[in-house]
Amino acid sequence: MKLRTFIKKRFGLALIFIGYAVSILWVFTRSDPIIQKRPVTISLAHWQLERGPSAGIAAIIKRYEELNPRVHVEQQMVPDAVWKQWMRSNLAGGTGSDIMEWGMWLAGQKDIPARYFEPLTAELKQPNPYNKGTALEGTPWEKTFHDGLIGPRRDSPDPGQIYAVTFTEVSTRLFCNIALLREITGSDRAPKSFDDLRKIFEKVHAYAQRTGKRVNSLAGSRDNGIWIAQNVFSGPLLKVNYSIDESGYLYLYNRQVLAAYLDGKWRYNQPGVKAGLQLIREVADAMKPGFLQLRRDDAMLEFFSGEAVFLYTGTWDATSLRQMASFEIVPMRLPPVTPDDPEVGPLIKGVGGEGQGETAMAMYLNKSSAHKAEALDFLRFATSVEGQQLFTDASLWLPAINGVKLPEPIKSFRDYQDGYALGQAPYDVIGSEVSMTWLRNFYQLSGAQGSPERFATVLDEAMPAAIRKDLQDEMRNTLLLVKPADTQIVAYAELAGETPEGRKAATRQTETEAGQTMSEGLAFQMKEQLERTAIGK
Repeated sequence: MKLRTFIKKRFGLALIFIGYAVSILWVFTRSDPIIQKRPVTISLAHWQLERGPSAGIAAIIKRYEELNPRVHVEQQMVPDAVWKQWMRSNLAGGTGSDIMEWGMWLAGQKDIPARYFEPLTAELKQPNPYNKGTALEGTPWEKTFHDGLIGPRRDSPDPGQIYAVTFTEVSTRLFCNIALLREITGSDRAPKSFDDLRKIFEKVHAYAQRTGKRVNSLAGSRDNGIWIAQNVFSGPLLKVNYSIDESGYLYLYNRQVLAAYLDGKWRYNQPGVKAGLQLIREVADAMKPGFLQLRRDDAMLEFFSGEAVFLYTGTWDATSLRQMASFEIVPMRLPPVTPDDPEVGPLIKGVGGEGQGETAMAMYLNKSSAHKAEALDFLRFATSVEGQQLFTDASLWLPAINGVKLPEPIKSFRDYQDGYALGQAPYDVIGSEVSMTWLRNFYQLSGAQGSPERFATVLDEAMPAAIRKDLQDEMRNTLLLVKPADTQIVAYAELAGETPEGRKAATRQTETEAGQTMSEGLAFQMKEQLERTAIGK
């Protein structure tokens, strides 16, 4: 009896183990995985760690994967502090993301688009298929963008080619702690002119002196300081811009401003430019001492702590401000410098316009991508009406594409100021050497001992050599594009034919030939300018 009971127990236990072993064998050899692995995985890398964009891109990815079950899209967020090193090392090692964000202001990175990214010029001339059924159906992809992709056109390393599409539109605003403004000035009225803002600066300074509280008019950092400096500097420079805009395009490239300086067409110590420096001094003195040593996160913390009335930043920070602040924030337009300004009025041509908003967050296609077709298709969806509506609703960032309905909280970000066209490269950050020369000597402008005259004198002594260095670098980068172009042109010519791929190759041949000719002409022009303005001639 005992033996029979023992055998029954052991037999039952053996059956359990056998069943478990068979189940494991079946799972690993016969059954499908619980979550199907998609055949294609592409990645998109960016440095936008603010509140908003990651949620917007996630919304795009979710819908795209519903429409394209065979493709999985990974969003890679890399801090901007390490972005340059991360990007270059991965691109050089062949492990770069399929889609990557890039910006022309990234120091020492101007060679990257020509070496690692794929031009999108031909594709942008075709309609975006994801706009079918919308008002943009049949419209060439490039014309669906709010600004016509002015940034990627301007920043292209190869004239005539477009290397990127943009995900958002940006503008800058003066974000105000309205309760603090009311406490200090007795009013919550937005300043209408720069002189109104100047008077607020004076009241804030007097309030801090009277109460002993640590409060500044503007939250300060190197980033925020540069942004507001570029804005106020541009007003008095309108007359200078128009005097050197020989082509009449109402737009100046960095290299044109550099060359115009070497030609003696403008100087920092001329009245209009010094008036701009005076305005920069005023906004710098409205920030805490040493602000150039701080980053934008420090300015945000100062603002959140109630130690600054205003924070001047881009609409890219608006979602973060809205979600993180414990007080009401009102976005205001930075008031213009007007011809009746008591300090610099006689040198002001008129109120500068904000244009219609430049699109940004430029995304580039890695020419080494193993899934180039899928990555390009994702870019099309992300910049379609549907994709951009998803992005805008989830991020509360402005869309880059026309036809997208704006959520109520961000409608005012497209309320642009009309006025004279400002379209010029900034005179303070034209190139890397010029930028460093400006920043190294900024103490000559701000603080008790600084003055526009002193700063202008120092800059006019140092800038000729700095500008020549930047122009030489620009010429060298331009020539980098010319060297491999002959091989590409011959290859496209061999592939040209009557098939769809052959016609595409023929288009690429024409575009490459045109770009090579323009690059060679541009390099020759810069070489001629450098030789003609050489020191001692």
